[in-house]
Amino acid sequence: MKLKAVIYARYSSDKQSEQSIEGQLRVCHDYAERNNYAIVGEYIDRALTGTTDKRPEFLRMIEDSKKRTFDYVIVYQLDRFARNRYDSAIYKSKLAKNNVRVISAQENISDDASGVLMESVLEGMAEYYSKELSQKTKRGMKESILKGNWTGGYIPYGYNIVDHKFVINENEAIIIRKIFDQYIGNMKMKDIAKELNEMGIKNKLNKPFASSYISRILQNKKYIGELSKTYQSEVKSPKIIDIETFETANEKITRNLHKGGRFNADELYYLSNKTICGYCGKSIISECGVSGNGNMYRYYKCSNRKKKGQCKKSTIKKELFESKVIEKTIQDIFIPKIIDEIAENIVQTFNKQIKENPELKSYTRQLSDIEKKISNIMTAIEQGIITSTTKEKLMQYESEKTDIENKLLSIKNKSIQPLEFDNVKAFLHDFERQDYTKPECRYRLLEMFINKIYLYDDYAIIVYNGIKNSGNLLNLGNKKTELNNLFEFGSSGSPERARTSNLSVNSRVLHH
Repeated sequence: MKLKAVIYARYSSDKQSEQSIEGQLRVCHDYAERNNYAIVGEYIDRALTGTTDKRPEFLRMIEDSKKRTFDYVIVYQLDRFARNRYDSAIYKSKLAKNNVRVISAQENISDDASGVLMESVLEGMAEYYSKELSQKTKRGMKESILKGNWTGGYIPYGYNIVDHKFVINENEAIIIRKIFDQYIGNMKMKDIAKELNEMGIKNKLNKPFASSYISRILQNKKYIGELSKTYQSEVKSPKIIDIETFETANEKITRNLHKGGRFNADELYYLSNKTICGYCGKSIISECGVSGNGNMYRYYKCSNRKKKGQCKKSTIKKELFESKVIEKTIQDIFIPKIIDEIAENIVQTFNKQIKENPELKSYTRQLSDIEKKISNIMTAIEQGIITSTTKEKLMQYESEKTDIENKLLSIKNKSIQPLEFDNVKAFLHDFERQDYTKPECRYRLLEMFINKIYLYDDYAIIVYNGIKNSGNLLNLGNKKTELNNLFEFGSSGSPERARTSNLSVNSRVLHH
């Protein structure tokens, strides 16, 4: 039975051609065929950067994952999914809730602890590259921006480009004003989109409107004449909306976000997919509730206790648990020899895997087969065995050989470069300088380094990615408790009490 998958493809700017999409799709379809995936859909964003999540097809794919019609998202490389690590982690988490996993067709990343680390490193380096490219591009675009010229990229609904400058598209401008008026008049974004679609009006991509597209329109400052703040440019784009209307709409957006955020049960529980109940072995899930005075309380709770009441594990406050795990992770990971160990693990595993490129192997085998066929024909000719089809067959095989050699050359030219130890080490050290009061930084740390947590009432056992013999004890009680048993890991993969000497809950536990 084939596994169901969709393909997500993206290119960044108008300067890249449709051929870029065709190439990504071809590689993804080849990967799917080799690995027994049935492609049930494609999502393609054209001329949209991966540094933002404001991509219509991308968001539609995330929403469609709720229907459970596919199990995997195949991308050409991970930077096609996102070049922003926080966005990548957030949306992978959303897909994971719907049992959907992201797969890179080119990077051959394994589905284990090393794979988690490699994904994070590759995404982090892609984000760094994107920022570097952005700096260089901005320097080159400075003069064009100061002149008020269009520098390429996405053209907002309501405008056309004439002689490299924004001009108002009057027909689309009417729709823009209508959207602002309807939203200020308490019409929901989804209802605005629905009405426009029922009228047969298409967006700038010639596709139906979506709530996310309406949201971007309402927050786009180009409509009030702000072309770019870069280099403190004084040049203005033509106004479609007056400032008062724009500010009224955006104040309403802000109020709605705050109103919905206070009791939002979808707030990220950073450890819900990584934590297991130490008592019954079931997953630890998110739990929230509202007190009598209207305060929201968030917890982690054993799924077995929540659904069947068959586990004694008590709940733990979300903020307390996550903060203690972050503090412990920083304490355990940011040690020079540990960083070196993780970096070496990533480099060795990744570089071994890219040498095992299945597409390269496949074409190499095909080339070997075709060369044998050519050799056999040449041997037959030398022995005087010539038929009416000999020349025809030889020309066919020579043509196939040339085609395969060209494909091999193309693959080698586009091949993933090996990771270097110093680069990976520098990337890991960058985590030491992050502000872990920020949600995105907290998420990155936990997503990258935490493999699994076994949670008890007074303590937890943390298993880290990329570290052999890792099982670290975290004290969750108010006092420093002594454990009379050392924890090892049995054949089931869960911790078992071993008959060994005393060990403080703040000590590191080794297991096999």
